[in-house]
Amino acid sequence: MRQNSNTSIVGSPILIGAITVLVTVVAVFLSYNANEGLPFIPTYDVNALVPDAAGLVEGNEVRIGGKRVGVVGAIAAQPTRTGTVAKLALKLDKTTQPLYSGARVAVRARSALGLKYVELTPNHAGRPLSPGQSLSLAAATPAVDLDHVLNALDQKTRRSLQLAVAGLGDGVAGRGTDLNDAIASFPPLLEHGRRVAANLADPRTNLSGLVRGAARATGELAPVAPQLGSLVRASSTTAGALASVDGDVRRVLEGLPPTLDNATRTLAVAQPVLSDARGLIHDIQPGARVLAPAAAKLHAAVSTGIPVVRRAVALSDRLRASLAALDVLASDPFTRGSLDRLLPVVNTALPVLRFVAPMQTVCNYLGHWAENTSSSISEGDASGTWFRTLVIANTDEFRAQAKPSPGLHFNPYGNTAAPGQTHECETGNEPYLPGQRIGHVPGNQGVNR
Repeated sequence: MRQNSNTSIVGSPILIGAITVLVTVVAVFLSYNANEGLPFIPTYDVNALVPDAAGLVEGNEVRIGGKRVGVVGAIAAQPTRTGTVAKLALKLDKTTQPLYSGARVAVRARSALGLKYVELTPNHAGRPLSPGQSLSLAAATPAVDLDHVLNALDQKTRRSLQLAVAGLGDGVAGRGTDLNDAIASFPPLLEHGRRVAANLADPRTNLSGLVRGAARATGELAPVAPQLGSLVRASSTTAGALASVDGDVRRVLEGLPPTLDNATRTLAVAQPVLSDARGLIHDIQPGARVLAPAAAKLHAAVSTGIPVVRRAVALSDRLRASLAALDVLASDPFTRGSLDRLLPVVNTALPVLRFVAPMQTVCNYLGHWAENTSSSISEGDASGTWFRTLVIANTDEFRAQAKPSPGLHFNPYGNTAAPGQTHECETGNEPYLPGQRIGHVPGNQGVNR
């Protein structure tokens, strides 16, 4: 039997093996160069300057909005006037062209294992970049990596965090109900917070100006950073002292809620008292204004009385003899009968004295009358002096009339400072008012003469 010369290519094992090896080599080549982009596919190559490219390697992805749009082709160091920065050669898909100079670039962590990627944030501000041009260093956005955060958690910081967590745990222990109530009140709080945030976002609030002012204030504080450090260290010492008495502070804080409740109830009860106290202070203001002159007069009285008190020491010796004589008088059996008869007289005269005494003690009528006695008896003849008097009256009052004179002024009993009467010395102080005036003069004439 003769073999068929038209055997199919599929039936050749050598040819199939060669094609399989070729396909495998092409697949391995494409997989090995996939990080640098597929061959024969055009790319949009631009550069970007970043302050630090630590952890970034060639072939890392370039993403826009989380989507892969290219790879990092090369990383090189580029010196500047202030130091050395990293220059990244980015191979981007043609779909991203053009990229504008206002775009932002940042090196971000892809995972906790240290993988990085480059994040681009397109922005149509600025000029479009031609292939080979670079984004400036100002376009780089700083990023905080996990290692930076971990480096900040040194031993002292970790210890402080442990103490803070322990204190927070002790603070919320046994207050689950209060914490639940607080969480339940968060929705209305957030609603108010939304309105507050809207107010802060309003351009009229000028929050950016506040931030810029805070930045300038921080810049002004930079020269005194050592003094601020000393303040922080002193505050740490103070906090340590408070930590040593945390039990006492805890007891004080635990006693604050009932204390505040008691204070609230006390203030509610004391409100009428405080209101009356306010009225009292308002009422004593006139008296407070005369305290200074009254104190001056009291000082003068004390200064005058000191010599009198000193002389009273010698008076006490003489007073002893008087008291001894009074004792003898009191021991006399006839004294009791005299005092019994004198008591009704005193009881009868006491109301009169209480009524009349203020006329003298306040108005000094007897003194003023007596001070003119010398001039009243200054004239006379061989028989003696004359008591000069003159009635002040109008001439038409000397004649008998059916009605009192229209200009008659007559006050038979002027107001005095006696108890139950107006506190004034009217007699002698009456103003001469036109017309007929009989009886008391209107108004208070005071006690000055």
